[in-house]
Amino acid sequence: MDCKSAEKKDKTGDNYIASNKIEVVRNFYQVEKSGRKKVSTLKKPSGFIPARPEIITYWNNDIKVTLYAEQFAQGNGVYAEIEKQDGGSDPENITLLYKNTAVPLTETSWGYRGLWGIDPEEKEGYTTVCINYELNGNGKTLESDIMIKDINYPVSKSMLDVGKFSDKDYTTDPQFKDIIAECSALLEKAFSSLSEDCIKNTLSYPRDMHKITGDYWRKRIYLSYGKKGKKGEKKVRVEGRTRFHRGVDLKGAVGAPVFAMADGTVVLSHTMFFEGNMVIIDHGNRVFSYYQHLDSRKVREGDRVASGDIIGGVGTTGMVTGPHLHVAFSIRGIHVDPLSILSLPVSR
Repeated sequence: MDCKSAEKKDKTGDNYIASNKIEVVRNFYQVEKSGRKKVSTLKKPSGFIPARPEIITYWNNDIKVTLYAEQFAQGNGVYAEIEKQDGGSDPENITLLYKNTAVPLTETSWGYRGLWGIDPEEKEGYTTVCINYELNGNGKTLESDIMIKDINYPVSKSMLDVGKFSDKDYTTDPQFKDIIAECSALLEKAFSSLSEDCIKNTLSYPRDMHKITGDYWRKRIYLSYGKKGKKGEKKVRVEGRTRFHRGVDLKGAVGAPVFAMADGTVVLSHTMFFEGNMVIIDHGNRVFSYYQHLDSRKVREGDRVASGDIIGGVGTTGMVTGPHLHVAFSIRGIHVDPLSILSLPVSR
């Protein structure tokens, strides 16, 4: 899918009026010696203050590499910028490797940029970021070791009761078998989407208020029970299911607005069995944000959205205990804390 050519659907009407609770702030501004300007902005509620990113810079006579992350730690997104040194020749065939895995790069007005995720289960310690390039026909390498810090993620002390979804007989009912299989196929198709980098200079907090009700990567044990008795009147606990919370839960009343975190194309807008009303946005280079348990969906598959566009409303659909938004951010299969992305000074 070509992000530039995807159809932009009309979004007129009161569903797309910006909330008056949202403020637009200049998150990062820099003027290079050459006069080139880098500007990054963030749309956010007043109660959310993004952390200033940690910055690592290294260079040689040819190029300068700058890495940004809320923290260089497990579960964080990392944003890289590669620029030629002033007065030098343009490097060619640039590649970036993180732990020997290639990171897709996008050519910009000032150089190249890339985005990757640090796995929440990655071991603490030093790892290498390597830049390979050619200059005047000669292959060159610039690399640096960065320290990845350990995060002590929270663990829930009590089992989570998700109503009928805790009933083993309900979730294994043959009448839902085909529906669950269909939903799994839709997710696989959406997350296999391939497109160009769509993210521009603006990011958006996904709600118009800031209140976390479910932490990223919290270890949860979901209550599970079966039924006994002639009429199934007796509930009997069975072994619970352990899961890590791959996104963040944000508070909101039913119908409260949900915003796209970044520019992209909607690759899924569907009612799912477990996730409820769900929207997935493809931001390019296999980077996705997704939004679950919505009361309503304001976008359709194929729609182009910009950061801050309303894509739905907070709801109670799917496997929930109350109204909230579950938002997640996946970078080539690695789920990072979605709020860590909002500290990155993305620019192109």
